[in-house]
Amino acid sequence: MKSYRLRERLHDELIFDLLYSRGIEGEQDIKNFLEPDFVRDSGDPFLLPDMGVAVERLLSAKKNGEQVAVWSDYDCDGIPGGVMLTEFLRAVGFTARHYIPHRHTEGYGLNEDGLAELAQTGVKVIITIDLGTTEHESISYANKKGIDVIVTDHHQVSPTSYATPETEPPAKRVIGSGAAYDVGNLPPALAVINPKRADSAYPFNGLCGAGVAWKLVQAILSKMREGGQPFDYAEGKEKWLLDLVGLATLSDMVPLVGENRMLAHFGLTVMRRNRRPGFAALLKLLRIKSHTLTEDDIGFMVAPRINAASRMDSPEAAARLLATEDPAEARELGEALEALNNQRKGLVAATVKEANHRLAQTSVESPVIVMGSPSWRPGILGLVANSLMGAHGKPVFLWGREGGETLKGSCRSDGALNVVDLMGTAQRALPDGVFEDFGGHHAAGGFSLTQERVHELPTRLAGAYETLRKISSVVEPVVLEREVDLAEVGHAHTALARLAPFGEGNRKPLFIFPRVSLEGVRMFGKAQDHLEIKLSKNGVRVPGVSFFSSQDSFSKKVEAGLTADIVGHIENDWRGGPRVRVTDVI
Repeated sequence: MKSYRLRERLHDELIFDLLYSRGIEGEQDIKNFLEPDFVRDSGDPFLLPDMGVAVERLLSAKKNGEQVAVWSDYDCDGIPGGVMLTEFLRAVGFTARHYIPHRHTEGYGLNEDGLAELAQTGVKVIITIDLGTTEHESISYANKKGIDVIVTDHHQVSPTSYATPETEPPAKRVIGSGAAYDVGNLPPALAVINPKRADSAYPFNGLCGAGVAWKLVQAILSKMREGGQPFDYAEGKEKWLLDLVGLATLSDMVPLVGENRMLAHFGLTVMRRNRRPGFAALLKLLRIKSHTLTEDDIGFMVAPRINAASRMDSPEAAARLLATEDPAEARELGEALEALNNQRKGLVAATVKEANHRLAQTSVESPVIVMGSPSWRPGILGLVANSLMGAHGKPVFLWGREGGETLKGSCRSDGALNVVDLMGTAQRALPDGVFEDFGGHHAAGGFSLTQERVHELPTRLAGAYETLRKISSVVEPVVLEREVDLAEVGHAHTALARLAPFGEGNRKPLFIFPRVSLEGVRMFGKAQDHLEIKLSKNGVRVPGVSFFSSQDSFSKKVEAGLTADIVGHIENDWRGGPRVRVTDVI
């Protein structure tokens, strides 16, 4: 009876069914999901570990006029987060600068040359964004230079067993209850604000790097407003920064549930206002209408351009694009990023082709794809690994070299195993390990190692895979959520807007469209590598698209005149209406 009443109140059986399949059943849970709320869905930032210490130090820096540097990662999590935090600090009276390491000359994370430069210019406090949790030696160096480091990060904390005693503080920390937790191998920073710490009391650990930095913003404002001291920052003004937080949240591999769903929802709301000249210029260049901007536009169009800056050249271009208030500079930077992205596409395609050729030549079967070349550019290997993972259905580890003797690589998971656990298991197999450094998330990560050890990598990772597979192997099933008639596509498209944005943790619904006629088939795209199918049933026509597919990509050749059950998503087409993106033909 209760389910029936809920269904009636929603006035939409489709929405009810999709919520039910996600385990969202109770009336309040449904309301909370469909109506994100800024206050309700925001956790108390001071529940994050070390937040109080960080805020106290920063307010002291502000009072004493000390210089603060925001050191961010160079991807579409770190760059928006860095622009956001720097903009905020300056707005409330801090002397702040934004520092982004150059991927090709400095590499990932903190480095001694950059730290020395900041120390020389008088920086006394560094706030990291989307990095720092594993930066033990660099943070020790910063301490020696008289710089206090506040880490804001969301990457997985290494177990204590990986510790290097020369640089590590004790792994046991006492929290309010008096219980001691093994919080892992924390660096010697003034504060390590990371919701993935074992001693974190924060109710949600899925924030992206910019999301953690956002909690620092909220904490600083809370203390400043609590102190009663006048400052020129209107109540609620900080919400305009959610465009950058939302951009990062939608670009990174974080679950779009709970607080992240709220940040993505309101982030899109602010982005659709098109207030930033750089963002507006990029959308115009990409022919995206700001008022209909979706998470797919961010993931497939905007984020790759932001990431292209560091992959192909300097990340500064992307940061300046997001920060500029000059429309002319915005247009120039947008065009520069588009050119870099086109270069990136060509390089990725060439590397994928080379990797597939090498795979075709090998006779050794392994559960993990491991390969590399000194000529491969590390900055694009994550994209290459993702392509290979999708094509071969295995975890992929690729390495290259640029600007030094250390080899650097990226890895992607097929979903069955956590790549950080995979690297950790391989690391523990030898007394001195195999990696120089590694880290990341469940589905994606990075690593570095020496030329002398690279030959061990395939064997070590294959062995680690088998070890973990025996313990736990989770393969995500393909879930067909509902049967939908072709005539219902328009209504379903409208209903789905209430469940968006979609992403990890809130999967885009996959529907089956039964007994559909295929009226026409054609290839399209610059490389003629996408398939368009004209779908028809009872006089209703809807275009279907299967990207990176051909007529022979399915269990049965796709030809005009066939009748088939179509499996696919419902999305916007290029003209603003609904379309079915075909993912399989049964």
